[in-house]
Amino acid sequence: MFTLLRRYWSEMVSYDGGMSLLLMDGLLLVPLIMAAFFYPIQVLIGVGVVLLVAIAAYECVALWRKHHRTHIPHA
Repeated sequence: MFTLLRRYWSEMVSYDGGMSLLLMDGLLLVPLIMAAFFYPIQVLIGVGVVLLVAIAAYECVALWRKHHRTHIPHA
């Protein structure tokens, strides 16, 4: 198992690609997980608020694009 992971890391992971971005995002989750051990209710509320704001922003953008299309004049 460890040889497979080591081979995957050395041969298939490029520091120019998206895998390095995913690993950096994983590092951002460590403080959140540590905070969840000590303040579980507050972290749960915070994550819920962030998810609700993200979903609301996505839906607002989708509705805006649906109803405000740019009209290209015909030749």
